Amino acid sequence: MATASIASADASSGSQQAFDRLERSLPGGDTRTSTFYAPHPVAMARGDGCRIFDVDGNTYLDLMNNFTALVHGHSHKRITAAIRDQALDGVAFSAPHLAQAELAERIKERVASVDLVRFTNSGTEAVMVAIRAARAATGRALIVKANGGYHGSWDQLPMAKQDNTAGIPPSTQELLRWCDYNDVDSLRSVMDQEGDSVAAILLEPVMGGGGVITGSEEFLHSARDLATRYGALLVLDEVMTARLDVRGYQAVAGVRPDLTTFGKIIGGGLPVGAVGGLEEVMGIFDPRRDGHLYHGGTTNGNPLTMVAGCASLDLLPRQEVERINRLGDRLVKRLEDGFSAVGLPMTLTHNGSLIQLHHGRRTITNYDDVAVEDPVVGRLHARSLSHGVSFARRGLLNVSTAMTESEIDEIAERITEAAKEVVETEALTAPDRKR
Repeated sequence: MATASIASADASSGSQQAFDRLERSLPGGDTRTSTFYAPHPVAMARGDGCRIFDVDGNTYLDLMNNFTALVHGHSHKRITAAIRDQALDGVAFSAPHLAQAELAERIKERVASVDLVRFTNSGTEAVMVAIRAARAATGRALIVKANGGYHGSWDQLPMAKQDNTAGIPPSTQELLRWCDYNDVDSLRSVMDQEGDSVAAILLEPVMGGGGVITGSEEFLHSARDLATRYGALLVLDEVMTARLDVRGYQAVAGVRPDLTTFGKIIGGGLPVGAVGGLEEVMGIFDPRRDGHLYHGGTTNGNPLTMVAGCASLDLLPRQEVERINRLGDRLVKRLEDGFSAVGLPMTLTHNGSLIQLHHGRRTITNYDDVAVEDPVVGRLHARSLSHGVSFARRGLLNVSTAMTESEIDEIAERITEAAKEVVETEALTAPDRKR
């Protein structure tokens, strides 16, 4: 395998030329803020299994997997065949299609709390639809969420209290109430004060974008109990965490939500989102019902995504979920040993196939413990790229079914070498956790 040789500052590199062209049409040179890093991202040309190839021909072991959406890696033959075959029969119809039933049935078979399903085109949209359903069902307006919980790019649900609120009217911000993740007293205080006005408590059972922090059973069970006590709905965002257990992570936590949002793995790599839940709540979307909740979308439930999603879930039975979770555990152990050997103090939060790198050794239980724009993690990211390993600039890693123990061990060796270079060449400073 060719090791990557990053020349991002080289004006002659293909990535530099690609960025120069892209930024003439797209502000920042891309259409996703989360994929940017200075001086510009490496431009990719193709992917195959657990490897991706940039426009200069360099090869990388991929721990990004499009931010966990590609649970089977790139260009899986069964998924691409399903997409190709469906494309020959049509890509979208203004009518029901049986592939919608096929995917919805698979989700229902896996997740016990889901009676009915509604499809969208992203996790963001799924959360939007779930929140509107909760408001319609309860006749209330307020939403409670955890600081650091990522639920998509919707102005009503910023990720953190400290987020830039440019473009968000104060009246919109007034619809949200905050709690601290894994802090039962914080959540209880909010609900005791305003629970009668709360439509939903919205939580990730494992906080993904906020640092891969697992919700404690006490916290998640308290959320269920408080929602029930005050007549609110409990909405669990499993857009990222559905990969951690074939039944959804809610089954691991032993919590039954009223609504669940899905995305990423249920679309086989194509744009997708879904909300599912109790029939008494989801029935509000039935157009035969008086006062039903309108929900449109030109490509909701399009056949291409539905067949890709069916293939993706069929390729992810319990044994495969458990296998990639074990691979995640193996990678954590190998990285912890490697960081210790080269003298780079790091903390790894993880749950199965999801991993987050944090500079420094400390206990991390909620978003206040997570460093913002950690410069050391950024340097490790850049040097790992030069060693042919791609993960998120903020330190998020995830394992795909395209990987084996061999690739995991190779990844650990390469990141360890990158960490050694960071220690040898960079002046390390303590992470800044100030907000």
